[in-house]
Amino acid sequence: MARPAEKKATFGGLSRLMRYRLMIPIHRNRQDPRPAARGVAVGLFFALMPTVGVQLALLGLFWAGMRWLRPQWRFNIIVAGAWIWVTNILTIPFVYYVFLVTGRLILGAEDPFGGFDHFVAHIREILAGDAGFFESLYVYTVGIFQEWGEPLFIGCIPWAVGGAWLGYVWALKLLEKLHARHRRKLKERFARQLRTAGADPSDGGSSG
Repeated sequence: MARPAEKKATFGGLSRLMRYRLMIPIHRNRQDPRPAARGVAVGLFFALMPTVGVQLALLGLFWAGMRWLRPQWRFNIIVAGAWIWVTNILTIPFVYYVFLVTGRLILGAEDPFGGFDHFVAHIREILAGDAGFFESLYVYTVGIFQEWGEPLFIGCIPWAVGGAWLGYVWALKLLEKLHARHRRKLKERFARQLRTAGADPSDGGSSG
């Protein structure tokens, strides 16, 4: 009897968590919108690569490399780290299956859509392992590659590149809109303060 309510509560909790993890870092940005938009793009790029377990480490290496090779191309690493969370323990089996099917289609496999139940069960078995950082390099990335290999890694490329580009365009438009709204509110507040300040002397003069 309580299942629909439980599902609704779970969905609501996940929705709030997603908003907290993904949207709050964007809304807090009050600087140049481009580094934050690049952060969304970089985060989505690494999120849409089958490198679960080492995504944050790869992000850190990329951030350090870009600061050294091209320091003028800045991106918000906090926003990027938040958007890596798009692929998590709940979404990874389905997202990685899409990668696998895409890779099979690119490679011309005869049955690109087969084996979903086996794939989901096995990917969850791999992710259930308790591994440290160096162990996870093998258990997650190499283990996944050994099981599904070329189709999975080829299939992720169009999603990673396309997702990063769409994420950048969307985030830049959103941030520009948020910044314009913030500037408009500041102007309205300043105008109200001026009107209030201008009304005070007249009130004092009329009382005399």
